Amino acid sequence: MLQVLIEVKESIKKRKFFTILIFINTLLFFILLTALYLHYFNVETKTKSFYAQYEGKNIYQLTDNLYGEEEKEYFSSSVGLDRIKGFHEHVSNHEDFIYLNTNLQPLGVTNFKGSDLFLYGYEEGMATPAFTKDGEKYEVVKSIQLNDKIFSMFNLSVENGSIFDKQDYYYSPNKTIPIILGSEYNSIYSIGDKVNFDYIDTKLEGKVIGILPSNTIIPVKNNIEFSIDRYFIIPEFLMDYVSQNNNDLLLQQRHYLNLINGQIYTDMDQLEIRKKINELSEKTDFQSVTVIGANEIGINIMFSMLQHNKILIITLTVFLFLFAVFCIALSLIMKWHINVKRYAIHLISGATINKVFSYSFIEIFFTVFIAVVLVFIFSLSIGILPINYFISMIVLALLLTLLGTFPLYINLTKLRVTMILKRKD
Repeated sequence: MLQVLIEVKESIKKRKFFTILIFINTLLFFILLTALYLHYFNVETKTKSFYAQYEGKNIYQLTDNLYGEEEKEYFSSSVGLDRIKGFHEHVSNHEDFIYLNTNLQPLGVTNFKGSDLFLYGYEEGMATPAFTKDGEKYEVVKSIQLNDKIFSMFNLSVENGSIFDKQDYYYSPNKTIPIILGSEYNSIYSIGDKVNFDYIDTKLEGKVIGILPSNTIIPVKNNIEFSIDRYFIIPEFLMDYVSQNNNDLLLQQRHYLNLINGQIYTDMDQLEIRKKINELSEKTDFQSVTVIGANEIGINIMFSMLQHNKILIITLTVFLFLFAVFCIALSLIMKWHINVKRYAIHLISGATINKVFSYSFIEIFFTVFIAVVLVFIFSLSIGILPINYFISMIVLALLLTLLGTFPLYINLTKLRVTMILKRKD
C-alpha cells in the first residue's frame, strides 16, 4: 500500500497539469450535477405533494351574471340576498365537489407600512393610487379572501402566529377581522398589530394573527400557482344576520356576490358539473350564475411540462457524466505516452497489471474525491439535503473513476513490455 501511495504522489507531482485538468472538470461536473439534483428534487417534491392534488381533476370557475342595471333590478327584490346566501351555502357544502373561494378583493389600508410592492396592480406597472375618505388616506393593497377549504386542502400553515379558526369565518358588526399576511410582510407587521381598512366601502378593524411562510402558492382562477407572498389574507366570512341599515345591506349584497364567484374542484366533466349547478340554482331559485369551462388544459400542460423537465434533467445528467468520463479517459491517454515506460518497468519487475492499474485508479479517485468533498461543503451551505444525494454522489465518483480509467486497463493488458523497453527515446 505504501508503494501505491508513493507512486500516486510522484505521478501527481510530475504531471500536475493533467491532475488539475481532471480536478477542474470533475468539480464542474459535480457542481452542475448538484444544481440539476436540486432542481429535480424540487420538481419531484412538487409533483408528489402540491401538483399531485390536481392529477385527474378539473377546476371550474363560477361567475355571476349580475352587472349594472341587472344587479340593481335583482336586489330590488327583498328576497334577492337570501337567494344568493342559500346558493352559496349549498355550493360550499356540496358532497360531490369541493368549493374553493379565492376572491381577489383589494383593500384600502390606512397608515400602511409597506412599500409600493404591495399595492394593487404593482406587477402590471399600474399601481392603484391612494384615495382619501373621511379625512383619512387609504393605500390600495393586494388582498385575497379565502374559505376554510383552501387551508385544509392545500395544507396552508403559518410561520408565525395562527391560522383562522371556525369563528373567524363568521362576521358581525363591529367585529375585529383576523388578518394573515404573506411572507414578505414579515419584517413590516408583527403578530397583534391592528390594521384599519376599507372593505367594499365599509370601514373595518383588523388584527394580524399570522404570517405565512415564503413561496406559498394556491390556485386562483386560471393560475394554479398563484403566489400570495405579498397579500393580505382575510377569511371568507359569513353574514348570518339581518341587515341593520342600507349601508349594511349593500355590504352584504356585494360581499355575497364575491363569495359565489369561486372555483369548483372535482373529477366530474363539464356536463356533470353544469347539471349539479343547475340543480342548485333550481333549488335556491338563483339562476344568475354560469359555469366557465374546466382548467383541464392548463393542468395537462403543467403535468406535461413537469415530465418534460424530468426527461431533460436526466438527459443532461447523462451527457455531463459521459463528458466527464471522456475527459478523464482522454487525460489518461495523453499521460499514457509519457508513463508507458514506467508501466513497463513495473511489469517486468514483477508487478501485476492490477497493481499497476491501481496506481492510476487511486490517483484519479483521489482527485475526484477531493472535488466531491468540496461540492459537499458547498451543498451543505445551501441547506439540508437528503442522504441519498450524498450516496449517489459517492457512487457516481466511483463509477466515473472506473469508466474513466477503463481504457488505461485495456492498454495495460495489451502492452508488449519488451518492445517498449527496447524502443529508443
